Amino acid sequence: MKTNKLFGLAVLVCGFAVSFTSCTNGDNPVGGTQIKTISFEKQTLNADGFWIGEENEKGIDDGWGGMMYPCTYTEDNLTVNTNYAVYYWAGFAISNRTETSFAAATLTPDQYNNVAGKAHSGKNFLVAQYAYNGEKIVVNGGKPAWVNGLWFTNSAYAVNSILKGDNYSGPKFDNTDWFMCTIVGKKQDGSTVKVNIDLAKDGEYVKDWQYKDLSALGKVTELSFEFSGSRTSYGYLNTPAYICIDDIEIEY
Repeated sequence: MKTNKLFGLAVLVCGFAVSFTSCTNGDNPVGGTQIKTISFEKQTLNADGFWIGEENEKGIDDGWGGMMYPCTYTEDNLTVNTNYAVYYWAGFAISNRTETSFAAATLTPDQYNNVAGKAHSGKNFLVAQYAYNGEKIVVNGGKPAWVNGLWFTNSAYAVNSILKGDNYSGPKFDNTDWFMCTIVGKKQDGSTVKVNIDLAKDGEYVKDWQYKDLSALGKVTELSFEFSGSRTSYGYLNTPAYICIDDIEIEY
């Protein structure tokens, strides 16, 4: 009888131990799957409310007589690869700016404004530009993972061109004009799959944060961004090739 009582006590103690050490689904779920939401809150920004990288020991010739500095932002096994140079940036920026206007005279910092005037959550959001130098987002350390979705909105720069026109794009958009971002997911075998996001179409444009389901990408190792639209010349897009994104949900 004493043995049975001691056994019962041991079971009770173990039960309490299990209850106090249980984890959330995101930390240690059944089956090993983890879900992380990347919100870009960990990056320190400059006095004007943005980050575009910085000079570092990895500088390389940019092909234009200057130096380009590869930079990264990493959060929960997702890495944003961008490039910084003294007079320009390419790929990605992180911003917390709340202004919604854009003027050519104040290109910097206005190009880091979004049309909603805030992040989807928290304070920071990502600004994605056309990848001139192969800039990309690496998910799950380069191992295949699901990108379930993300939130997106237009940049103030693109919307200024849509609503007012500019020296590059021409007059303001009419009902026949369109502007699109294509998210490209790279598979482990090197193949790609694409999902389109309409940023302006049929006389309307995205003016708030919207969710995009990316489950159609399947498991991917990288994300990159392409842009297309009705305003082109010599095969190049004239509309500012920008999109603002936040809260990327990764499952691995």
